[in-house]
Amino acid sequence: MIKQSFFLQDTCEIISGLFNVVITIVDKSFLRIAGTDHYKGEIGKPAVNPNVFKNVMENDKTIIIDHPGKEPVCNECSNKDNCQEKAAIYTPLKVDGEIVGGVGIIAFTEEQKRSAIFDNEFFLRFTEKLSEMISSKIEAEEYARILDINLKETLAIINSVHDGVVAVNEKGIIYQINDSASTFFGLKREQYMGVHIERLLSGRILERIKKERSIVDVEDKIDVGKTKLPVLITAQAIEGEKGLYGTVLIFKSMKEASSIARKLLHEADYKVGFEDIIGDSQEIENVKFLARKVAGSNSTVLIRGESGTGKEMFARAIHNASPRRDGPFIAVNCAAIPEPLLESELFGYEDGAFTGAKRGGKIGKCELAIGGTLFLDEVGDIPLFLQSKFLRMLQERTIERVGGNKIIAVDIRIIAATNRNLEEMLENNEFREDLYYRLNVIPIFLPPLRKRREDIMVVSEYFLRKYATRLGKNVSSLAEDTQALLNSYSWPGNLRELENAIECAVNIETGKKLTAASLPERILKASDPREFLDEGETGAPSAAAEHLREDDPFPLKESRRKTDVDTVIKALDKYGWDTKGKKVAAKSLGIGIATLYRILNK
Repeated sequence: MIKQSFFLQDTCEIISGLFNVVITIVDKSFLRIAGTDHYKGEIGKPAVNPNVFKNVMENDKTIIIDHPGKEPVCNECSNKDNCQEKAAIYTPLKVDGEIVGGVGIIAFTEEQKRSAIFDNEFFLRFTEKLSEMISSKIEAEEYARILDINLKETLAIINSVHDGVVAVNEKGIIYQINDSASTFFGLKREQYMGVHIERLLSGRILERIKKERSIVDVEDKIDVGKTKLPVLITAQAIEGEKGLYGTVLIFKSMKEASSIARKLLHEADYKVGFEDIIGDSQEIENVKFLARKVAGSNSTVLIRGESGTGKEMFARAIHNASPRRDGPFIAVNCAAIPEPLLESELFGYEDGAFTGAKRGGKIGKCELAIGGTLFLDEVGDIPLFLQSKFLRMLQERTIERVGGNKIIAVDIRIIAATNRNLEEMLENNEFREDLYYRLNVIPIFLPPLRKRREDIMVVSEYFLRKYATRLGKNVSSLAEDTQALLNSYSWPGNLRELENAIECAVNIETGKKLTAASLPERILKASDPREFLDEGETGAPSAAAEHLREDDPFPLKESRRKTDVDTVIKALDKYGWDTKGKKVAAKSLGIGIATLYRILNK
């Protein structure tokens, strides 16, 4: 569809003046869009008698009327008996080969009828050129309209982008800045439009963009006034047949990058609170009370306890009760990362720092945790060669990437955790003393499950509900024999072992109550007191064990007579509460490991 325009009206006026005729143009719906003489007042209105125009457009042919009112084409016209026209020519108007309207040239006087334009041969050439001229103008206007729409759509898209977007031409001159670049990065349009991009970026980055044409998430700083803002830069050259047309640059703030990275770490349980830590015992309540008190501080916390006692859960709860709760919580298991990779994982690395390094370098976990908390699980496994660098980070809150020499400030809080005996490691020169004291600012000790036995049922029922729902099983309670077994077991793996045992049992159970038969084999075997008796190094029963089997149905009483609880605890405090420490403690006391566990259970 063609629209009213100044060009069409001006064209009609010129033709009318040159040839002394009346001219009018209608669109495909017979709406008059241009006209001279009395048709000028009809612009924007439907044609009263559109029959001739309809015939012209439907049949794609020019109609010349020498005797208005008497031609066959005039038969359906309501004015054929008192037609005022003396002559007329009607022709279709085409754009790109498609009929979009019609042009009418009319003579209302004998003088106008004698106009050269009514000469058939001349008119045919004239209308052909007129149609081409109008068509090309309409095409140009439509093309300009589409370009305008595309430009507005493009501007709307880039202004809706949260990242800063800056476009430069082939000479590096800035010609477009989106709203985010102006709002979040301070790139005011009146200051930066029309200036060279070198006012913003370092020569190093500009050279790289010029050479590579495309870069993705390269770290640098942009100069905004007197401030240097750390950003990640992505750039893409715009090239065509004639070469470079320009470049589009995208700026992402480092804080935003850290937030995105955190979300990509799949931390679905990120918002753990103290209320999510299950247990009513006095032991666990004391720990929660202390953890709540220190949550508001920035001081380093060292959480200690056996494997499976919930150290990371406490770390998350402390973070989420702290002023840093809206910042990232980045967890690193120091024991799970190979020693050669741990340094680059913690501190990041620069481009080309080592063979196989990612192009453009990589941000380490310390930087990702900026504004939040860095949780170092199994901190006792940090290799000795790396402990000095880690100590410096704790003291100065600054780091250097692997292969770099730039000092990077890191505003983070450290929460560390370990199940190892750090004091013994100090004695064996396996852990730096200065690092130990830097970490051990606020120590929190998590009790093993055997020291909070009143929580076993509470936690078991919680895990039962969790896995019954997750697995779609109709298991709603614990049978009495199951409760007895769970309460009597030593739980060397603590909460993690208890959770695994309940998950296993729920999978196997077919009834509504979780029966003892569904529990893992190791727990069923441990329910027999004879399984806990002392055995020698070869696995054969000791003399004391044989005596107890024959004479004492309650071997635990005899064990208590032989070795009291306080002595066992002192030994464990000395040698460590992990599995290795327990074996050493049992050996030093002259008892078997099973007897030691039995004493602890009681």
